[in-house]
Amino acid sequence: MNACLSLDDYQKRFEGFGIRDCAVVSPGCYLFVAVQDWDDARPRPFESELSSRLHKLEIDSERPWVTAGLTGFSRLKCAGLKGSGDVGLAMDGLGQVYVRRAHGGGMENNVPGGQGVGPLRGAVNSIKQLNDRLYGCGGARSLFRRVGPDRWEEIGPLPPEGQGEVGFHDFDGFSESDLYAAGGQGDVWRYDGRAWHQVAFPSNQWIKSVCCGADGQVYVGAESGTVFRGRGDQWELIHQGDLSLPFRDMVWFNDRVYATNDYGLWEIRDGQVRPSAAPIEITNCAGNLSVANGVMLMAGAYGAAVHDGQSWSRLFSISELARASKGR
Repeated sequence: MNACLSLDDYQKRFEGFGIRDCAVVSPGCYLFVAVQDWDDARPRPFESELSSRLHKLEIDSERPWVTAGLTGFSRLKCAGLKGSGDVGLAMDGLGQVYVRRAHGGGMENNVPGGQGVGPLRGAVNSIKQLNDRLYGCGGARSLFRRVGPDRWEEIGPLPPEGQGEVGFHDFDGFSESDLYAAGGQGDVWRYDGRAWHQVAFPSNQWIKSVCCGADGQVYVGAESGTVFRGRGDQWELIHQGDLSLPFRDMVWFNDRVYATNDYGLWEIRDGQVRPSAAPIEITNCAGNLSVANGVMLMAGAYGAAVHDGQSWSRLFSISELARASKGR
């Protein structure tokens, strides 16, 4: 069943493209980033030479799908926005910004910085909503937030850049004065509202994802699906991973952490990491996670699904639509 995506809309908007990110704007309104597929048998161009698209799905609208074609973007990500008629935002690794509004959309100025200067000192690695404001993190230990159209500020003073492979790959927060950001090999920092403090993290594994849980704990996803739990300078290894990929996204929803990569969906509860018991038509949608306004969205190469706080429902299946398109 593909009630949210007809075959015609699939062919118009998704055929030949793969989903790379997703975001909840509000219940029933979602964003998807899609990037042009490429035949691996041919030399691959730079991603900025491929076409990208930002899709908005508003389920109860007379026109459910609205698509913006974007060119010259690489490592594109999306997040929902609140206020001033803004719906959502897409940002690439260079800090290029496209804003989706209730009616139309357009480019904004890049996030300023570079060459060791904030707000953005390195490539953008993650963007998300915290406390109804949009934050982002980048390499060279940079964290920043949007304070208005074309207006960004660093969360700082930013910590020193450090030597070698350090930088923030992901972040999360309990509040604006209690933020955690991490990346590189065990490079974890906490911001207390005034200054950054390096955390005594017990591992030099490569870090991919960070989640601050409603249980008061911080969850850090490292290489191979390994998970650490702690806060401040007190940490413990709760799961030694054996996957070929780390968890791309980790989010708190209801009473647990959900974690995903291209291979599936996992749940972390009471210190235990287990594959999700959700039906296979749901877990097939694994890849990216987003939570906002009491809703969790998951989307990946094979489709998208949403959890409304009570149960899962599949929005659409890319694999089923692809087969139907070939047989048309």
